[in-house]
Amino acid sequence: LDQESKMGWDEGHWAGNSDYDKNGKKRSIQLWRFDRPHMRAFHFAWLAFLLCFITWFAIPPVYPTLKKPKCADLSSDLCTGCLAKSWKDEDEMAFDKKCMVCAPKAIKNGAGCGGLGLVKDQVVLSNAVSVMGTILARIGIGGVADAIGVRASYSGLLLVCSIPAFCVAATDTYDSFTGVRFLISFIGASFVLTQLWTSVMFASNIVGTANATSAGWGNLGGAVSGALIPAVFKSFINQGYTNDQSWRYTLAWPPATLVFVSVCIWFLSDDVPQGTYKDLKRKEAEKKAAADYVDDGKDTGGEEPASVAARSIVLASRNWRTWMLFIAYAYCFGVEVSVYGNLALYFSTAYNLEQADAGLAASLFGLFNLFARSAGGILSDVLAKKGGVRGRIWANFLCATPMGVMLIIFSSLTKDANGLGGTLGCLCAWAFFLAATEGTVFGLVPFIEPTAVGGVAGIVGAGGNAGALMCNFSMRIGQRPAFCAIGWISLFSGLMMPLLWIPGVGSMFRDDSANAPAPIIVTKDVEEAPKARALPAAEPTPSAQMPTSQQPYAYAGYPGYPQSGMYGMPMAGSVGGPYPPMMPGMAPMMGSPPMMGMGSPPVMGMPYPGYGVPTV
Repeated sequence: LDQESKMGWDEGHWAGNSDYDKNGKKRSIQLWRFDRPHMRAFHFAWLAFLLCFITWFAIPPVYPTLKKPKCADLSSDLCTGCLAKSWKDEDEMAFDKKCMVCAPKAIKNGAGCGGLGLVKDQVVLSNAVSVMGTILARIGIGGVADAIGVRASYSGLLLVCSIPAFCVAATDTYDSFTGVRFLISFIGASFVLTQLWTSVMFASNIVGTANATSAGWGNLGGAVSGALIPAVFKSFINQGYTNDQSWRYTLAWPPATLVFVSVCIWFLSDDVPQGTYKDLKRKEAEKKAAADYVDDGKDTGGEEPASVAARSIVLASRNWRTWMLFIAYAYCFGVEVSVYGNLALYFSTAYNLEQADAGLAASLFGLFNLFARSAGGILSDVLAKKGGVRGRIWANFLCATPMGVMLIIFSSLTKDANGLGGTLGCLCAWAFFLAATEGTVFGLVPFIEPTAVGGVAGIVGAGGNAGALMCNFSMRIGQRPAFCAIGWISLFSGLMMPLLWIPGVGSMFRDDSANAPAPIIVTKDVEEAPKARALPAAEPTPSAQMPTSQQPYAYAGYPGYPQSGMYGMPMAGSVGGPYPPMMPGMAPMMGSPPMMGMGSPPVMGMPYPGYGVPTV
């Protein structure tokens, strides 16, 4: 289809093409293509998220330099006297406690000057602040996207967040440095926009892969920043720049890429398959202005959006199983975010690696996002085919338990006893199981409280941010002890899985499927109904009163709910297909998709056609 020639198609535009569903969502991913609107949105989504991640975590790799004291004026009496002394070599002066402020180009750890003079407690607090803004931004960005569209939201977010990212290169005090890091942390909302964008562009049969791939490739930004930022810094040093100049120039280029991509997204992409958000609203207005317009009930009827959101959160928060997954996600994704801010400095101090080498070693951790998170989801799907939802509980247990064990082992390894090679091998095993655990946690989310899936997902996702805060603050006791403590808690998060009991499902060691509600109808798009809690009684909708043969969009086991993606919530990679909306008879929770590490999804103001909210 030539989608570049015209924006604002109607439903008939996709008729007869098996690669698109009735709402214009694409049923396949063709990575080699850059066509509008689907594949271009996909590539912009992961690329923008990757650059946001690089910008977000560009600072930790240069911590060894930022810990150096500020340089003194070389023409000062202090430096004149130091430079006049007879030293065996440059390193001797650079390591001298008094004269090190006169060595602006010394790059060895603990030598020379050119940083901000940060101490351990300041690094810990700075890392904690660097994730606080993300919590607020992820909660609010969905509402913004609902109001102005994903394209404008993403473009605006990149442009706005590039300002504090540029400013960090000009900071000269710890207070200004920490304040700017807080503002930069709002860029973490890019994850929500990335998942929302791919969700509205791809059909339910492939949306899980689209979301997992875009999220995984974006998360690679943590690994890229760990390897690339120190290399860029070193290149400036090799060109003769001082430490102070080099770290500032190094941190200035990531926000420049944000500005470039922001402009490209605005002019070269679309909000939905039907075109831009402006096109969509114009089409809705024309439809309602037509003389033969009949309300089809697909607007945001039902209760007020705020009421829907509030009730979903309340229902989810009252379910103790939600908080089990909150803990589980806090000590997988939360640990990952914390690691990005601490691992390079850990290798620099504990293994005496130079800044570039420490960043490269730490980058190995993030590389596992390329495939390990998807591996966890695949394991969850495989075990679900054998044991239903109980299989998904086993999948989490089998990933989270070794994750904790490997972190405990990692914290006990030392340079002298195990060498760098042994430590990196353990790091890789830990990184694999951690990313895989993230994939298994959200495989359980839709079965905890089926009438409040969005609320459960929001609380569980917020657990990731809460975990990052707790892990960062725990670094105050020292990195090695903190890693050990986090490892034991991570192990506990896996060992508590046998306690997870879901009515109608059971637990790891006990089957309760005999009490599961029987499916009422299975449509051609749904192969099995989810074994989860029965919905509370509700007034039958008009479609529920129809014969089942006349209910083309009935959910499996949930009659009367349209299967249109605008109301449905297909869970990517989950056996059983679509799931019910938040509350019977209410408008759906839209906006921020309940993905990893995000807050509660806001309510969508104007529904995208065919919108579905998957989880990865």
